[in-house]
Amino acid sequence: MGERMQPLLSTVDGTVTRLVNDRPGRTAGNYLVIEDAAGWEYRYLHVNNDTPGTDDGADPAEWRFAVRVGQKVAAGQHVAWMGDSGNAEGTAPHLHFEIRTPGGAPIDPWQSLRLTRNIPDGTRCSRDTNPPRLPENDDVRGYWLLAGDGAVFAHGDAAEHGRGTPYAVGMSAAPGGGYRTVTTNGVVTSFGGAPSLGDLAGVKLTADVAGMVATPHADGYWLLGRDGGVFTFGAARFHGSTGAMTLNQPVVAMAPTPSGRGYWLVARDGGVFSFGSAGFHGSTGAMRLNEPIVDLAPTPTGRGYWLVARDGGIFAFGDAPWLGSVPGTSACGAVDAVSITATPSGLGYLIQLADGRVFPFGDAPDLGDAEGRSGGVRVVDLAVVRD
Repeated sequence: MGERMQPLLSTVDGTVTRLVNDRPGRTAGNYLVIEDAAGWEYRYLHVNNDTPGTDDGADPAEWRFAVRVGQKVAAGQHVAWMGDSGNAEGTAPHLHFEIRTPGGAPIDPWQSLRLTRNIPDGTRCSRDTNPPRLPENDDVRGYWLLAGDGAVFAHGDAAEHGRGTPYAVGMSAAPGGGYRTVTTNGVVTSFGGAPSLGDLAGVKLTADVAGMVATPHADGYWLLGRDGGVFTFGAARFHGSTGAMTLNQPVVAMAPTPSGRGYWLVARDGGVFSFGSAGFHGSTGAMRLNEPIVDLAPTPTGRGYWLVARDGGIFAFGDAPWLGSVPGTSACGAVDAVSITATPSGLGYLIQLADGRVFPFGDAPDLGDAEGRSGGVRVVDLAVVRD
């Protein structure tokens, strides 16, 4: 709602593709359409049809539109005047505003309009500044989220086979749609037909287990200690550890090379340690970070990797492309990122938060999350379905 003759402004940089004049029976009245470079349309209906200072419906041409067809316009540029033309006659002056996708489908513009003014809307507090999403990768058909009390939340084609045990810290997918979970004392529980390959039950540990990482073929796994100790099971092989090193910050995560003949360990400060066939491609060890690093994910080639910080910030090294970050989504509320998982193409990744939210970037699919479902229990890991 607004005032008659109030200037109407372009919401985007674009091109005026249509100017339509009012005529009897036309519900939209005077209206114009602006198209942006990506093919999205922004439609302005019920544009003014009155002589200034009246409600005469005389439709003077000089008081409809401030632009012409084919004209390039900039965001914020004056394009028309508010009115009550078409079936809005008899109502107060207002703008009927539409946003339509390149395919012509209308979307609700409410959130977009609020976010341009930095007014919170739901879980978003401002506009997304990340690169555009890519077509979803069909190879990621489902994933599980694991909570610290052992609860498992299945999404997409992932099937829930059972609940883990309390003090869970990690999980990994097994062939055939099963999965395994591990606790801080190294007890591994298998579900969905996943064979038992052993664990650290009864072993005296110098530090708690921090997580579990599957081999590339999911026929084995490594358990990672918080001191950087590495324990192997099944087809997983030992290539080295930081267990005997003096570290600036504790080790927080581990990731294997595509061949499984090496792996990386990453510390809270983003220091990266390479073992076996794993190559060093960079680190944040010498940077001043806003928040500590929590996880690492390699590219499919093994010639790069991403580090994710607790605030959801992403650091890309080697051939890893930067595809966006949680801060770029301007999500409302505190962000406590836990893990990052890359898609098989290397053109996407999923960032999982402790409250159960999952943020897809690049070609990573949006298959849902566990926000509000964990009963306040910290969600500690995400594992993608393996064939």
